[in-house]
Amino acid sequence: MGVIKRVLYRGDILTRPRHRNLFLDMEENIHIHYRDLRIELSRNEFEDFVRTFTVQSRELTEIIDEQNYRDGKFANANQNDVRIWTESRLRSEVKYHPTRLSIEECGDGYHIHYRNCKFLVDPEDFHRIAALLKSVDLDAPYAETHADVLELLEANEVDFVIDEGNAPPEKLAIKVAKYHLPKVRELFNYIKFAPDDSPSPMAYQGSQLRVEMRSESKWSSADYRRMRGLNEVVRIADHLARHQGNIDPNEINRIKCQMLDLYGRLEHAGSTGIETDVQKWLYDPRNMQVIFPFSQQRDTQKTDLSKLYREWNILLNSYGMSFIKPGKTSFDSQTQKRIQQKIQDSTNRLAAAFSAVTKIHIMGSAARSMMGIYEVPFIHGKLAKLGSDVDLLVEIDPKRESDIPRHWKLYNPKASNHCAIYHLGQIPLAGTTQNWKEQFPNVTFLDHLLDAYVYLPSSGNRQHIDAFLHRFSARCIYERNENSVHYFGEQEQRLADKLTNLFGFNKPRVEPLNVSTENGIFLVVANGTDYILKLFKVSGNYRTQRLPEHVRYEQQLIEQLRARGISTPAVVRAGSAADMTFDGNPLLLFERQRGMIWKRPEYPTERIAKVLAELHAVQMKSPLPLPTDFTFDELCMIWLPQFAAYADAGSDMPEVSGALRSLEPRCEPFHNGEFRGPLYATSPFVHCHGDVAPKNVIIDDDGCAHLFDFNNAYYGPRITDVLDGAFEFSLAEKYIHLADFKRFDRFIESYHAANPLNDPERNDLARWIDLTGIIKFTKELKAGLEANRVHPENLRIKRAVAIANFLNHRTNIA
Repeated sequence: MGVIKRVLYRGDILTRPRHRNLFLDMEENIHIHYRDLRIELSRNEFEDFVRTFTVQSRELTEIIDEQNYRDGKFANANQNDVRIWTESRLRSEVKYHPTRLSIEECGDGYHIHYRNCKFLVDPEDFHRIAALLKSVDLDAPYAETHADVLELLEANEVDFVIDEGNAPPEKLAIKVAKYHLPKVRELFNYIKFAPDDSPSPMAYQGSQLRVEMRSESKWSSADYRRMRGLNEVVRIADHLARHQGNIDPNEINRIKCQMLDLYGRLEHAGSTGIETDVQKWLYDPRNMQVIFPFSQQRDTQKTDLSKLYREWNILLNSYGMSFIKPGKTSFDSQTQKRIQQKIQDSTNRLAAAFSAVTKIHIMGSAARSMMGIYEVPFIHGKLAKLGSDVDLLVEIDPKRESDIPRHWKLYNPKASNHCAIYHLGQIPLAGTTQNWKEQFPNVTFLDHLLDAYVYLPSSGNRQHIDAFLHRFSARCIYERNENSVHYFGEQEQRLADKLTNLFGFNKPRVEPLNVSTENGIFLVVANGTDYILKLFKVSGNYRTQRLPEHVRYEQQLIEQLRARGISTPAVVRAGSAADMTFDGNPLLLFERQRGMIWKRPEYPTERIAKVLAELHAVQMKSPLPLPTDFTFDELCMIWLPQFAAYADAGSDMPEVSGALRSLEPRCEPFHNGEFRGPLYATSPFVHCHGDVAPKNVIIDDDGCAHLFDFNNAYYGPRITDVLDGAFEFSLAEKYIHLADFKRFDRFIESYHAANPLNDPERNDLARWIDLTGIIKFTKELKAGLEANRVHPENLRIKRAVAIANFLNHRTNIA
């Protein structure tokens, strides 16, 4: 870059470039088109260009990779700069219009021809340029004053700082980076400042100003750039307002990325002392850095993240900046082919492997083989995308709308085309990019996001969908038929082979169900029938080594309950000699009970309690001829010592520590088996379900309730099963914010109405509540302490504390 003698005009007044193309064509001569520029070349000139560019670009690319060059790191600093002169001398002269200047008004705007180059200028921009040229004063004096010289130094991007001795308006004292001294000397020579003979500091004298400068070699170009940026800091709200409609797409996404990084930091750390009022945030445009000041108020409370995010989005939306894509570099043809195969494989695994899916269409960049990497992360809402999305439209079987795969993450329940939008998963980034994670460690970056518009026939419009597919030139990449069976993974493929051998199925579909259990649960579709496959990996109310024994007990219990008229999904039997294990884990195949699971309050408590009452009543009338090897007392001997261990160890969490201290006196008597024995005698013994929770109850289309999943079944006092249900329906499973222990007594009374509790059970209800509550508290605490993130906000910790609070409020220590 040459030395700027005088800035005749500088300002961001133009519209964005109209074109984003680089291409060649050949008409009366050869053209290189780059955005709004066209260069006309003869054949000899073109061959010159190709030869020189090929050699120099290869050489420069190697240096870029070797030095890990980043844009702007040494901008105009003449430090660590690189110039490639290899074969730089062109062999041919300019052939077409070497002396021409032509300005033309055309159908697509104004054309400015300068020698063999043509610039396309929008009419609006051209009128601005013409007006500016009229106002330019070519005879205006060069910089003379203190302010003018400072402005000229900054226009030349000289690395300098104000030095001691600076005394405007008569004297300008500066420290200049050593590598810029030649440039500064040349500059002062151009603007007619005479050098002074004094050796130190160097000095130049103008008509109105003396300039003294010293050499500085300690700071880097990046240091100077940061220091210059501090002089240009503005409120970010003002910056966005000033550049409304004309902000650089890469810049706004970099700004959003910094905000998302702050959001992630606050999400993990809570209060950090940072100012969270978006109107007080600052911005350094030169370095594209958002500055989050420290708050004047030392607020130790957790930041309201939803409010912060809402205010930030209001600011962006007010300037039309909520959805702006950054620049993108498309992959080469070979990479496009590789990623197309990955798209097909991922689509088969994440979508086509599920029986609810009938068709899959691909759209957008993936359909056009225009996948690529963004120049900066594309921030869309709270999503930070490194590469192009893979856009799909997935059609769902109208009979299986309730079977949408649970691992799909709902992003938007209703888009403009009346489809729901789900995130299906990711495809690894096909190319290399900057290590954005180092710059923004609190942001979760996405590679190629597999996005799906999901068409549900019950709520969609077929004509709208067909028009949508046509508008985006979508193509179908999957249509379900008997032979198009795909699997989510290798495990599902092997399970399908196993089921074929056990039950004689023909190409069964095996689909993982994303449910809250460590056991493997799968939907199996075979021979036109739905089944549920359960792969037992963990035990419930018993030791892990007894898992195979309990599975046999569970199967026998279900079969005998069904024989007594209790409606629960049947176990599908294989041959007597069949190996009912997979990778060493027992398995059972169940008939599928259609219906819905009532996930959150308010629950149909009366119907559910009545089903439990019937399950107990048939046994009280006529005991089941089953072994009684799994007992409630064995359960007590597992969980009561575990509670004692937690109480002895204490906890760093005040809520947990307080709960343990308050429950310890209640638990103490139950450690003695002689104390438990008389209590057991008050309640009839039955084979209990063991996990009476909303997740284990299906409500069918007729409104009837069906209990299933006897993985925690045991033989013991029926009152423990009743109270287990009372606790679970009060806690509302994962909806802990909807917990309400008014449902506790309601559940007991609903059960009592169908199968009355006896007087001893009711008289000893307080002790039964203590015993079952302490066991349930201990189970929840164990699950919470074994979670990846142990903190008071953990769901299982919250449930444990809620149980303790209820016990302390409900009963007094005997």
